[in-house]
Amino acid sequence: MAGGSASFRSAMLHCADCVLRMHVSEKLVSKVFGRNLQSHAAGLVVVMHCEAERGAGPRPTLALVQREMGSARTLAAFFGLLRLAGYVTREPVPGDARSAWLVPAPPLYEGLRQWLSHHAGCGEILGLAESGLAERLRSDDAFLRLFLGHARNLFARTREATAGNGAWAWLDRFDCGDRIGLVLLGAHHRAATGAGSEPVWFALHAREIAARLGLSHSHVRNVVNRAEAEGLLLQDRSKGRVALTPRLLVESEAWFRSFWGWIAETARLAQAAEARRG
Repeated sequence: MAGGSASFRSAMLHCADCVLRMHVSEKLVSKVFGRNLQSHAAGLVVVMHCEAERGAGPRPTLALVQREMGSARTLAAFFGLLRLAGYVTREPVPGDARSAWLVPAPPLYEGLRQWLSHHAGCGEILGLAESGLAERLRSDDAFLRLFLGHARNLFARTREATAGNGAWAWLDRFDCGDRIGLVLLGAHHRAATGAGSEPVWFALHAREIAARLGLSHSHVRNVVNRAEAEGLLLQDRSKGRVALTPRLLVESEAWFRSFWGWIAETARLAQAAEARRG
């Protein structure tokens, strides 16, 4: 089953190629941001910081992020790692010796800039986002911060969706599961040549995937085997190939269309705020 329109196929290939390139070239990124809880918490820090810049909320502290995200001990350790890796710094809160503001450092902004601009480009391909949004996120620092300062709903909806029951949410719960999912979807859409109902088979190179993403071979195989048991893919072990099921194709397409639409909606909010500033 090929799955999706020609425009969605183009958007998905763009997504897989560009987003995966970020993680292939930066193994530290995959290590630090391997779980969705960690990625969402880091994103929330940037959103809160940019909200505070425009006077729309408090500056982020570990306590505030823990209160919203939960998993207090996990996040405390994670933000300690972010500090060591140079993604955040701490600034003392005047009059409160026990608290410190979390300040996003340039590498965290740059990672978000790349990630958002790649996804915005997918929205442009589908006509969900205005032409030029991806380039503006890449090149306009002020607009990037304004966008992030209006991205509270974007991140909240993303957290809610990835905590749900869809096929993409299921994959995203594994360490680097979203990246493994992108490898599979990219391979599927490269192999798909039409809209037939037969499965689209493609070679699965688990060791190559593991090496590209800085993961263990056993972890990749575990995710693939459990995805088969979940009904998300088929395996032809004798030929070393897999095919994605209609469920994975339909539900992942619904997720990405929604997500790219939320990015476009956030951009419209930021543009409206920019226009009001004159």
